[in-house]
Amino acid sequence: MKKKNEKSIRVNKETGEITQGGKTFKNKEDFKKREKKKPANIFEGRLAKEKRAAKSSIEQGKRNQAATSKMYAAESMFNTAKARDDAKVTPGKARPFGEAKDAAEKAGKDRFLHKGKSYFTTKGAAKNRDEKKTRIAEKGTFKKKSKLDADTVKSYKKRIKYMKDRKAKGKNFSAKNLKELEAKLAAN
Repeated sequence: MKKKNEKSIRVNKETGEITQGGKTFKNKEDFKKREKKKPANIFEGRLAKEKRAAKSSIEQGKRNQAATSKMYAAESMFNTAKARDDAKVTPGKARPFGEAKDAAEKAGKDRFLHKGKSYFTTKGAAKNRDEKKTRIAEKGTFKKKSKLDADTVKSYKKRIKYMKDRKAKGKNFSAKNLKELEAKLAAN
């Protein structure tokens, strides 16, 4: 179905009614008398703007005053013990992350909570990073990482065994290579 244009004007030929923007006028005179929106004054001066701002500020103050008086009225949400207890338990609106972090940093804290999760401040993150770097374990907790991988160690052992077998049988073998391989395994 095609949308109707709100600004378009429709005239009923039978009754003479004029319809525009969802409003129906009985005749042409009523249509001409309708309330027209005044175009915004693009050349509004500084004084007019200040006057308008002051007026809206007063209205805002009245609204705030009405809301405050309603809040502290006898029919407030704390008129029963149950309502008061529920209000204590129910969490309020969480403040923005940046605001929570800034408050924690200003208070000199290492951590702060936001929406139930723990986060580090800049100081806390640096301190935690330093602690992780300087942890000291007992001697022998971590085995030294081998410089040679398992396959290389296995092949060296096999070569050494082969050379020793040749030496035992009285065959030729490289004493220099045997000595080097044994030194590499010992250093590993």
